[in-house]
Amino acid sequence: MLDRDKWILEVKQSTISLDKWQDTVDLLARLFHAPSCFVLQFNQQGYQIAISSQQESNPYLSGNLIPSDSNTIHRQVINDIRELYVPNAHAFNSHASERTGEQTCWSGFPEIAEEGFVSYLGLPLLWPNGIPFGVLCIMDYRATEYREPYFELINSFRNQIESDLQLLVSEHELNQLSLTDDLTGIYNRRGFDTLAQYKLSVAKRYGHTFGLMYFDLDNLRSINDQLGYETGDQAIIALANALGSELRDSDIAARIGDDEFAALVFVSQSQDLENIAVRIQKKLNLLKQCRDSLPPITTSVGAKCYQADTELDISTMLSEVDRMMFNIKHQKKLASMSNLSPRH
Repeated sequence: MLDRDKWILEVKQSTISLDKWQDTVDLLARLFHAPSCFVLQFNQQGYQIAISSQQESNPYLSGNLIPSDSNTIHRQVINDIRELYVPNAHAFNSHASERTGEQTCWSGFPEIAEEGFVSYLGLPLLWPNGIPFGVLCIMDYRATEYREPYFELINSFRNQIESDLQLLVSEHELNQLSLTDDLTGIYNRRGFDTLAQYKLSVAKRYGHTFGLMYFDLDNLRSINDQLGYETGDQAIIALANALGSELRDSDIAARIGDDEFAALVFVSQSQDLENIAVRIQKKLNLLKQCRDSLPPITTSVGAKCYQADTELDISTMLSEVDRMMFNIKHQKKLASMSNLSPRH
């Protein structure tokens, strides 16, 4: 899910052109002859000026923060989720909004009392699910009497912003669908390849040693045959949970096959990879203890350390640790067959 508590200025995305937002708020400021026009974002952290018109008269700069407990006039737009127009905040120290018909005392808001603004027009901006994103507003140091075409114009831009937010959410959902595994919720092969390329570039840049681990869930076919596919799915999910629990945020874990998982981890030496494998097996044992319906879960693991200056690509490295995993799995089968052989 898209993190709506993250500032739009910090979200990595390719859908929204914030430059177009900038061009539009600059144009609105000129058409309205207003000293300040901006897009304000709201979340649990407070308020942030996302895009602001570029004039010397505008005290609000893009990136500026307003504390969440501030008695800002924008709070009223967000709380009511409707347009607010105050043509003259000083008229009898109270003025009926021509657009809402409400009586409110405006002198207590810092934008009026401290910053000297007299006119305010604010339109709520909503995420696709109806949750407030923020406010599109125009502020003036003079009283105003905007005519209907002006409201139509700013509403048109409001609709454009909300359409962009819909595209942003849709892009994120599509990325999640294409990069994550439906059953476990962790990355799939495509997601692993995509993020691993980025992690490798980081390793090369800073000279970090890293390790690649290849996990194969032992006896999944037997689990499916004897206990059913639902139990087999639970075993797969348990391994994914163990990986997520024992790896760091800087590491990557992915389900890259039916019963196969890969992890890219930042380590100092090969012993670190062994320690990770041991921790994951202990976590699987603990999950088994907590859920009687789970069968014993073990894995065969191939792992190898690589230096930052390696010339191998991610596919070649995966093939190497896959072969290592296969050899270990083969040795387990030979040992199991040896134990089952009749003794004389």
